[in-house]
Amino acid sequence: MKIPQNSSFSGKIAGDSFVLTAIFSLAVIVATFFVSNANLTFETKTAVFLAIAVSYVFLCAAFYFWQREKSADLKAEQVLSAFNEEIEAKLSALEEANEFFGASLKFSDMFRLVASRIEEIVPFSACVLFLRGDGDNILQVKYAVGENSRKFMDFKSDTNKGLAVKAFLSGKLQFDTTLLNEKRVFSPEMLKKFKTAAAVPLANRGEIFGVMVLYGAAENDFEGNAETLLTAVGERVAPLFASSFALEQSVSNALTDSLTNLPNERGFFLVLENQLAQSIRYRDERPLTILAMDVRNFAEINQTHGHATGDRLLAFAAALIKKQLRQMDVLTRASGDEFLAILPTANEKISTEVTERIRRAFVLTPFRLSERETINLAINFGTATFWRDGETANQLLKTALLRKGQDKSAERSKVIWFPKEFVN
Repeated sequence: MKIPQNSSFSGKIAGDSFVLTAIFSLAVIVATFFVSNANLTFETKTAVFLAIAVSYVFLCAAFYFWQREKSADLKAEQVLSAFNEEIEAKLSALEEANEFFGASLKFSDMFRLVASRIEEIVPFSACVLFLRGDGDNILQVKYAVGENSRKFMDFKSDTNKGLAVKAFLSGKLQFDTTLLNEKRVFSPEMLKKFKTAAAVPLANRGEIFGVMVLYGAAENDFEGNAETLLTAVGERVAPLFASSFALEQSVSNALTDSLTNLPNERGFFLVLENQLAQSIRYRDERPLTILAMDVRNFAEINQTHGHATGDRLLAFAAALIKKQLRQMDVLTRASGDEFLAILPTANEKISTEVTERIRRAFVLTPFRLSERETINLAINFGTATFWRDGETANQLLKTALLRKGQDKSAERSKVIWFPKEFVN
């Protein structure tokens, strides 16, 4: 990048040089005049003249180095200003996109846009975003683009070491020219295409909330002006990431149950509609079952032992149920003690196996009411399978709740339950 010449810059240096040179020279002339006319011996005058000469040389040398340092500082400011102007021009489109798209611009989309702009300024082979995890000094991979991005995205472990953590704790730009820090976190397979890395801390309102790590394929990828560029980039992209992440978090909170950290009923319908679309498209090859559950006698337990115990019981039940589900299954909390699960690709046989695992888990794992008292909980179940029991979300949920009511009935053997449409 060509740096434009600045006349005020050279003029300021020249002006300072002229003033200081004139002052030094005048001081030497005056000192020499007074010494030469003073009533001193020849030896004394010689010693004084020699001291003046040495002092003059010393001051000239000091002035030279001061001037060179000042010139370098001013040039650095000018270079940084030019860099900032280029970065502002390239990233202004991102700010406009953020304002234009508003709530529709997801954090993942924002990250890809930012990464593409950064690559134009500081070329890289991969860009990985780390955000703060559950611990104070723990980071998690949030998004990645470029080489091995899929492997980075599949890396689910927390990390409290590595270059990203080093930048997070120091709040300063960090470089790893040998990947020594990264090899303590990631496998050789993930890093084999990289030679160097640079970590850029991201701050919002003075607090570090994440780190962006760039990986280069060559050892000299982040040399030269890269430090200045990355510093400026970090200052400008951090607000974009922070606002987009806050928006995503607010949406996530609107779809999450605060007690169990499970998706709520609204989240259930969003996921179910998406899964139903897949099952409708592949009707015979992709079954789908939903599972409705609640805790038997929860109202009595909650009333007898208090709401705090009831809340602990619900959190306990949510965690235990979730452990018995498959990785692809989605567990949600509807209301009260009612849980709804979506079982993609699950037919009647698979859903029966899942419910039996859950029953067995509650038999083997008692809930601790207090330090001395435990209780074995029982779960009521109701299932509904796509196509056989309904083809819409409301039809499936209605059938699953009806069957859960059958399971909940104290006199199931004496009562026969039919869907209302079958009665008519």
